[in-house]
Amino acid sequence: MRQLLDFIIYDFRQYILLVVFCLISLALLVNRDTPALHAIRGASVELFGAIETPLKTWNRYFGLIDENAALLATNAELSAEVSRMRTAQIENEKLRELLNCKAETPRALRFAHVVDRTFHPERNLFMIDAGSQDGVEVGMAVLTDKGLAGRIILTSPHFAIVQPVINSDFKVSVVSEKTRLLGVVHWSGGDIETAQLLHIPASRKIEVGERLLTTEFSSFANANIPVGTVEQTETSDNDLFQRIRVRLSVDFSTLEHVFVDLTKPNVEQNQLRARYREFQ
Repeated sequence: MRQLLDFIIYDFRQYILLVVFCLISLALLVNRDTPALHAIRGASVELFGAIETPLKTWNRYFGLIDENAALLATNAELSAEVSRMRTAQIENEKLRELLNCKAETPRALRFAHVVDRTFHPERNLFMIDAGSQDGVEVGMAVLTDKGLAGRIILTSPHFAIVQPVINSDFKVSVVSEKTRLLGVVHWSGGDIETAQLLHIPASRKIEVGERLLTTEFSSFANANIPVGTVEQTETSDNDLFQRIRVRLSVDFSTLEHVFVDLTKPNVEQNQLRARYREFQ
C-alpha cells in the first residue's frame, strides 16, 4: 500500500501540485476582498463576456439558417398542398356541372376525358378515352355542359378522335333562337373563341346576343344544342349575305372533360346525302 502511494505521489506530483495551487488561488479570490482582486474579478468577467457573446451570436446564426431551411421546406409543402386543393376544387366544380348536364339530358351520354390534343392553325383534333367498346361510333356528337364541342371521326376499342368545332373542315347547321334564321357555323382558323355564321341574307335582321342552336336536320347532332352566340354583324351595300362573328359556347382552351351523345346517326339519311353528293 505504501509503495502504491509513493508511486502515485511521485508520478503525478505535478498534477497534484497544480490542483493544490488552484485551490489555494480560489480560496484567496473568494475570501480576500482587496481592490486588486476586485479588478481581477472584473477583468475575468469582462473577458468571459467578450468571448461568450460572439460565440452565442455564431451559434444563433447557424441555428437560424437551419430554422429558415425548415420553414422554407414547410412553406413549399403548404403551397403545393394549396395548389392541389384549388385544382381539385376547380375540377369538382366542372364535374358537378357536367353531371348536372347529364342528369338534365334525356339522351344516353358517355363521359370521357380529353387525353391528347393536336394543335394546328386550321385543323385541330383531340383524343378522348372512350371508344367502340363503350358504344362510341363515328359521326356521334361530342358535347360539354356549355354546348357542342365536335364530332367523332375515328374510333378504336378504347379511344376516339374528335373533330372539334375549331377545325376548318367542321360545319354545323344552326338556327337563331329568336329570329329563327337558318345558317351554318364555320371556323376558318385564327381565334379559337370565335367562328363565323354563314348564309344569313343581308336583308334579314339577326340580333347581337342571340343564341345559335343545332337544327333538326343536322347530320350528326341532335337539335337545340348550343353552338355559340352572335357577337357582331356587318353588312355593306353590295353584300348578299351578312358577315357575322359568333362567340363559341365551348371554351376549347380549358377543355378537359366531354360527353359523347350515344344517339346513333341516321344511316338512311347519311346514305342519301352521300348519294346526292355524287350527282354534284
